[in-house]
Amino acid sequence: MAAAASLALAGVHGFVWLRQHAAVASLLFCLVAIGTAGMAACELWMMNALTTEEYGVALKWFAFPLWLMTVALVGFIHFYLGSDRPWLGWAVCGLRTIALALNFVASPNVYYSSIQELRRIPFLGSEVSVVDGMPNPLMLFGQLSLLLLAAYVLDATLSGYRRGDHRRALSVGTSMVFFVLALSLQTMLVLWNAIDAPMVASLFFLGIVATMGAELSNDLLRAAKLAEGLQMRERELRGEREVTDAIFNSAPGIIFLEDDAGGIVRWNSPIDNGGPIEKLGGDKLGALLYRSGDLAELNRARQATFEIGRYEFELDLKGRGERPMRYFFRTVKVSFDGRPHMIGVGIDVNALRQLAFEAAKQKEELAHLTSFASMSELSSSLAHELNQPLAIILSNAQAAQRLIALEKPDLGELGEILADIVSADIRAAGVIKRLRSILQHGEPLLEPVDPIDLIRQVLRLAKSDLEIAGVTVSVRHQRRLPAAHADRIPVEQVLLNLIKNATESMEENGSKPKQLSVHCVIEGRALRFSVRDNGCGLPEDSDKIFEAFRTTKPNGLGLGLTICQTIIKAHGGKLLAETNKSRGATFHFTLPIAS
Repeated sequence: MAAAASLALAGVHGFVWLRQHAAVASLLFCLVAIGTAGMAACELWMMNALTTEEYGVALKWFAFPLWLMTVALVGFIHFYLGSDRPWLGWAVCGLRTIALALNFVASPNVYYSSIQELRRIPFLGSEVSVVDGMPNPLMLFGQLSLLLLAAYVLDATLSGYRRGDHRRALSVGTSMVFFVLALSLQTMLVLWNAIDAPMVASLFFLGIVATMGAELSNDLLRAAKLAEGLQMRERELRGEREVTDAIFNSAPGIIFLEDDAGGIVRWNSPIDNGGPIEKLGGDKLGALLYRSGDLAELNRARQATFEIGRYEFELDLKGRGERPMRYFFRTVKVSFDGRPHMIGVGIDVNALRQLAFEAAKQKEELAHLTSFASMSELSSSLAHELNQPLAIILSNAQAAQRLIALEKPDLGELGEILADIVSADIRAAGVIKRLRSILQHGEPLLEPVDPIDLIRQVLRLAKSDLEIAGVTVSVRHQRRLPAAHADRIPVEQVLLNLIKNATESMEENGSKPKQLSVHCVIEGRALRFSVRDNGCGLPEDSDKIFEAFRTTKPNGLGLGLTICQTIIKAHGGKLLAETNKSRGATFHFTLPIAS
């Protein structure tokens, strides 16, 4: 059974070595297994011997498979585990070879000087033959080789463990040390007549064979998994290569990869010169030159690329027509397959110049349109922001006319009206001056502004409109708010515009209450003003409400929020809008806190 198992494993790994000669460990394992099978056959021969002469012959031939197994085992350990003391392995092989030679010289063999008696003893449910004889001192060569073999295996085990190969060292090395010591002890006790038992060294070697076979089988399984992984990676690389080829071949311009010997490895060109690019020969780029004198420049570019790593140059190449095509090339030195290569990319300069000319022309037209739009926006902005103070002036002037028409006009009230007219006029002038400065990218006239006073002033200006619309106003703010760093008049216009928009958004509320709230809180190093209403809310494209000339009002210009955003940005703040959870919308803007 031991011989059959050993020969089966020997056949498997022998076939592995025949298919792959680099697997030296499989060949050596095959020899170890064959040696173990030969030892088992000789041991079975000795157990069934009927005479002392037959026993002596069987024992003589036992030395040969033992020598084969020992030498192959040393080689296996050397290739599989490695050893820091190779001389120890050579010593094992030398001593075992000496023992083999002495075995065929000595009579009857190297183990006994003489065999006196053959006896039959019970063993594993049967009777086997054992002998009584005079031990031969020469067998110490063989026994010493077994002890050195155990030492060599132990040294290789420690070496493998120190190198980090813990699994192999522990599974193969330790089991080999155990079985070699065990078989050495059993063989010595039998040969020196210390115990009454047959020689069964092959059973111990079978343990070594089983351990080695299991480890090699694991290696084969790991190799199979690795091969499967490599095949999968190869398929992935093949797919990546197809994608790369598609990108490479569809890229505009000329792309090429050239080795240091001038050979083209990869090539892509939109120029076919009337036929397939493959017909241009080895130096494809040189064959495309419009002037043969440019070949020196091309060779100089190649030499410079391999020497300094990169180069830039221009060449005239043949086109489909009579006129040349000017190409700008940039070449870079790269490493490919362990050799220096040059990769180059060429771009059609004529096409780039045409694109640059068209871009410059479009830029000029855009600048003209932008200038026209800016003038239009400025005039529209001034008209939009002056509407309110002019309306105040008009209403006050009409009131003054009605008052003068009376027989006894109230001069005190008339004076108040004239004062309001003057104030509105001054405010209109301030709006023109400040708004024009901001829209022309000037700097606002910043000063500390009390946020509570700012809100009160704006609500006073909008009081009549709010009362007519039936809007209920609430003001909430934190205590002891710091001053804002702002230009008062433009910021008042922003807040006034947001309140006016909120009032108009609540016109469709009908019988429902119209509620407007103005909040002011500290947010980091800024003040956040919020105007909240319960009106119709924001339109569906709320992200575009700050764009110029976009309005939902029938007679609106669509500039109010654009101007407000420009003013707030000029102050270093932000203007945002959000839809309320219940109804309506809330607009927020921030102003920096005065230092």
